[in-house]
Amino acid sequence: MGLALVVIIAFCILANQMAEHAANPSCIIGPHHKVSPSPEPDIRKDTACSRYSSLSCCTANTSHSIDQHGDRELYNFYWDDCGVISTACERYLKAESCFVSCDSYIGQWKGSEVLSLSGLPICAVYCDDWFEACKDVLLCAQNWITDFNLTIDPVTGRFHCVNETCRTFAQWYRNGEGMCETMWGDSFQYDEDNTNCMVMLFTGGNPNSNVMKDASGAGSVTRWQRSLLFLFAVFPYILLQF
Repeated sequence: MGLALVVIIAFCILANQMAEHAANPSCIIGPHHKVSPSPEPDIRKDTACSRYSSLSCCTANTSHSIDQHGDRELYNFYWDDCGVISTACERYLKAESCFVSCDSYIGQWKGSEVLSLSGLPICAVYCDDWFEACKDVLLCAQNWITDFNLTIDPVTGRFHCVNETCRTFAQWYRNGEGMCETMWGDSFQYDEDNTNCMVMLFTGGNPNSNVMKDASGAGSVTRWQRSLLFLFAVFPYILLQF
């Protein structure tokens, strides 16, 4: 029984160490971001960012602005330089804006610069669906971080693309992988396994709370690590039966 107790304590310590690396809510650095996440009950239901009302890095005002105007009011960033955006594509673009502004679990991948992320895993199936919705939409920038002239045009009062040639999403990116790994520089990573990755459209509780980065910060927790955590939880109980 003494040996069993020692083993149980050891397993508890190991399980606790692994649990410390689980996803903890935190916000990235941004001009419209909270310092830390909190509930936002005033975010309106059935709007673009409503899925984050229970825990959010954005305020209700930011959520309303994204829902009504995309990124125009927040960042003077227009999606329609090349023409009207389809409703289906706009839904995904607003979801991405809500995700970066409001999601409380992306802070694990935040950079030191404002609004910066690095290598955040996005589920391949989500990237593919996003690309499918936007593939025929025209835009004038491939990398939305570097390919916009951030000097305000004195005539229009807005930013414009450095490259004035309009091409479709399909021409710029070819597929969902190209889009997710190029549109915002190295912010996102196309996760082919679709197992420990994030999505931007969902219903109910936020599934991104289950996505974890490993202890080294190099990537995501793998399936075998999750299985090991499960074993840590059940093995002491099994041991007590003997």
